[in-house]
Amino acid sequence: MNPFLNPVTGLPFIKNFILDPGRLRRLNHKQMERYRDKVLRKAVKYAYTVPLYHKKYKKAGVHPDDIRGIKDITKLPFVTKKDLVENFPDGVIPVNYNKDNAYVASTSGSTGKPVSIYTDFSTMAKAFGTTVRNLQIYKLNWRKTRFVNIGTYLPGRIDMALEEGFYSELRAIFSSNRYLRINAFEPIKEIIKKLDTFKPDIIYTYPVTFQHLAFLKKKGYGKNIKPKLLVSGGYVLDEYTRNYAEEAFGCKMLNIYPSVESCADVAFECMHGTWHIQWDFFHVEAIDKNMELVSPGERGHIVITRMFGRGTPIIRYTGMDDWVTLSPIYKCNCGLCTPVIEGGVEGRIGTSVVLPDGRVFPSASFAIVSLVLKDLKTHKVKQFQIVQTKIDEIEILLVIDDDLRDVAPSVDLIFKKIKEAYEKKVGPDVKITVKEIKEIKSPPNKPAPLVVSRLKPEDRDKFIL
Repeated sequence: MNPFLNPVTGLPFIKNFILDPGRLRRLNHKQMERYRDKVLRKAVKYAYTVPLYHKKYKKAGVHPDDIRGIKDITKLPFVTKKDLVENFPDGVIPVNYNKDNAYVASTSGSTGKPVSIYTDFSTMAKAFGTTVRNLQIYKLNWRKTRFVNIGTYLPGRIDMALEEGFYSELRAIFSSNRYLRINAFEPIKEIIKKLDTFKPDIIYTYPVTFQHLAFLKKKGYGKNIKPKLLVSGGYVLDEYTRNYAEEAFGCKMLNIYPSVESCADVAFECMHGTWHIQWDFFHVEAIDKNMELVSPGERGHIVITRMFGRGTPIIRYTGMDDWVTLSPIYKCNCGLCTPVIEGGVEGRIGTSVVLPDGRVFPSASFAIVSLVLKDLKTHKVKQFQIVQTKIDEIEILLVIDDDLRDVAPSVDLIFKKIKEAYEKKVGPDVKITVKEIKEIKSPPNKPAPLVVSRLKPEDRDKFIL
């Protein structure tokens, strides 16, 4: 039976669908605190039935009754990526959990061995509230909006799990032809042909995919593609790619911060550029290298707690590996009042640039190429990538648009300005090389990252002060 027609699963969906999207605007601060305390207690109680969490909580001497609300969350131990990997499959779900009605979703493994978790219809249905909320905030109706997700539709990946476990069932009920899924690793010209036929209102995909699509759009492909909004997620979006795509498609591009492990968007960027945390769905913390909480306004390693759903609990999970700077309640001009991620997510720790003097630059803060190209007022660079080959050697790889090669500014000037900008940033002890290449290749079934570090973890870590 379609889960939307089953009262056991369908009625909770209807209730959540009505209540969840508007909660950020509906509840005042005290009401939201009470709500968060309630859902955290429920999440911890559920986690206690899961062998991994049960063992950790027993060892830490903490019981669900000790957690009365968010203020008590620091009593709970952290859960790492290694914990999930080593305890999968049976240790990450309750003993009596029915796997037959569940789906396995795995990360890409970009920072090591992939993490796999269990999710199910009830979790995906609840998470759908974050998607509907985002559309409402962007003033778009989810029933009328033509939406394209260019994602990783491969067995075991979250996009495929969501398709099989939720969206296919949703379309069967609403007979919607307004949603199109495309595998991001199809030939880019095939993707743009599908977009041209579908005529989407929203396109959601990786930054590098937008870069390639925007390049073709500028060359005259996809004349019928006139979206209202572009949404980027999964990797760091640099300002050059954002401006390049916005100019090509004639609309705004915004970020979301999705999490495979929690099956939902942890945060989203509003039209005013603020990254709002979905704090009725998630509790977000930031820690330093000693696993101590950092103060608001200080950069740290993100820690996520999902306060809804079944399957594999995600409570005080440190495995996202991203740098963030958190700010407490912020009243935005968009009307929302939430905790925020200042300046957005800065990229993965493992792909940060580490200098000999101990300075660490996350991906977003090291994309100086964007600033140089903006100052030079040029879109001559199709794509770029930063590669740290040694602790004191960094390569800046550029792909040049041949059709614009002879248009000012010259390629030589671009190279010169980029080299000077990075030398000023890193200092005299690091060698900067700017190189032109024909193509930046993506790893198998993964988008090309903005920053690549070839340092071994142990070599990188010993330089961090």
